[in-house]
Amino acid sequence: MLDLHDQWKNFEKTGQYRFTPPIHVIVSFHQALTEFFAEGGVAGRGGRYAGNCRILIDGMQELGFEPLLPKRLQAPIIVTFRMPANRRFVFQAFYDKLKDRGYVIYPGKLTVADSFRIGCIGRLFPDDMRGALAAIRDILDEMGVKSLKSAKAA
Repeated sequence: MLDLHDQWKNFEKTGQYRFTPPIHVIVSFHQALTEFFAEGGVAGRGGRYAGNCRILIDGMQELGFEPLLPKRLQAPIIVTFRMPANRRFVFQAFYDKLKDRGYVIYPGKLTVADSFRIGCIGRLFPDDMRGALAAIRDILDEMGVKSLKSAKAA
């Protein structure tokens, strides 16, 4: 079990790890912290996520997709979009075509609405969000999807 406090107490007392040290985990954690602080900590990382989220929502709405949540409730982590009612929009085909272009999204797991989700966090930057939007635009054209009115609105 990873008990950092107990590990620290034991290290202070004995100068040793309780068990064989997971060097790869320690180095990875150090790198993650270095990148986190270099980005400006919570404010910097949170600002990037919020920017990614704005780009995604604005771009998806411009294409005609409808976010499930109103802006006042939307967190900058992952955005849920209502599934379009257009018969030409087949989610599995949409998903596969995005994945082939290097973008992985998430099928909806909601009971309140048919939906899918797109994440805004991790090692994603504004250009990544714009790239995903361009891929989505191209895929919609390939699928012949013109109207994206959601099932709720249809």
